[in-house]
Amino acid sequence: MHNGIELLQAFPGITLFMALFTTCAVPLSMSFAKKIYIAIDFYLLEYKAAEGRGLDAYNDEYLCHPMADGKYLSTLAELYQSNIISLVQFSHSAASACKRLEGVERFPFKQGACWGLNFSWRNLAVTEPFLITSAIITRGLLDCSSEVLLASQAGNLLRLGRDGLKGWIRDFSIAVDDRGLTLPAYSPNIREPIYNAAAYALATLRLIDESEGRVPSNRDTLHAIEWIRSRRVPGLGWPYSPTSPVIDLLHQCYLLNALADVFGVRSIEHECAEMLGQFAGPCCFADTMRLVRGGEEFADARDIPWLRPLGDCFVEVLPKPARLWSLGELLVLLSRLGLEGKYSEAWVRQGRRVATLIMSRLSAEEDTEARYPRHVMHAVHGLACYLALLRKRARGNKHVDATLFI
Repeated sequence: MHNGIELLQAFPGITLFMALFTTCAVPLSMSFAKKIYIAIDFYLLEYKAAEGRGLDAYNDEYLCHPMADGKYLSTLAELYQSNIISLVQFSHSAASACKRLEGVERFPFKQGACWGLNFSWRNLAVTEPFLITSAIITRGLLDCSSEVLLASQAGNLLRLGRDGLKGWIRDFSIAVDDRGLTLPAYSPNIREPIYNAAAYALATLRLIDESEGRVPSNRDTLHAIEWIRSRRVPGLGWPYSPTSPVIDLLHQCYLLNALADVFGVRSIEHECAEMLGQFAGPCCFADTMRLVRGGEEFADARDIPWLRPLGDCFVEVLPKPARLWSLGELLVLLSRLGLEGKYSEAWVRQGRRVATLIMSRLSAEEDTEARYPRHVMHAVHGLACYLALLRKRARGNKHVDATLFI
């Protein structure tokens, strides 16, 4: 640690994480799990010191970010359940996140509430709630509420989030077929049924029902999730919405994680393999694609260097590497597959590549996304899930020294 601090003092532009990994503070023989642990520990401490505040890709004010706190809660729960952090660490850190979520603006429903970004986006009010933000926060609260900590504080916020999502489905849903099936809109003023946000919210409500010992109360919820599942483009994944041709890596991972919550991890294994085959490249993952259906003209205004045939369609792969939060949510998905998938060994190997890429991105001085709490907490959640996976695998292998896995 001392050598890392000296390097930090000599070169002020270098991050402490980079300093640690470029000195003898981290020996070359250190296990991969230990390296992940050091990265997680550093960024959680940094987040805690900043009290959850930071910049964002869409806002240059130094603010709290409710979505980041939702991912922070899920990360803490994952680490505590894997015996990587203590109950005291878990309780203290989760309490600070809950306090922030209590303090930011919430959109009220009759009994519940939902959260927004805490800054204005697309000229919408700061108080505008977003379905995916509220679902991620509610899921984080659910992950923590099953523990002995914060029974009242987290439980009260969880009830607000649960009832807020139910109110959202009641008040802000849109018909998507001629049989009257509806999906919740993305926000009160963006009246579009966005597949990934709807699936994440609906799956979270079903998980809450299950955690409370109830048979899921709304059968229409399952019908809606099944309908979303049917919208998949074979060999690729899900477009953003019924009217959008955009296929985004982060949104694929949100949606696949939601489907795994409802139908089980093995039910999505084939879809995950096809999706990764499209997004993976020799050097990195792509972030966004555009589906061009048969007969549609290519857009002359865009310079698309990568075009793939897909049945009677084409896929334009946009020249943009995967964002940090996309990689984080992808690693959450790969960790689940590595634990429960039929082809677990292949998923574990793929997860290691993604974890390595995430740590490289987090430590890169020029990577602006490593300064954004929402991106960083997605990334750290992915690392926490992968570290938990390594620990569980080590416990099941008597030939592996479990102390290498923290």
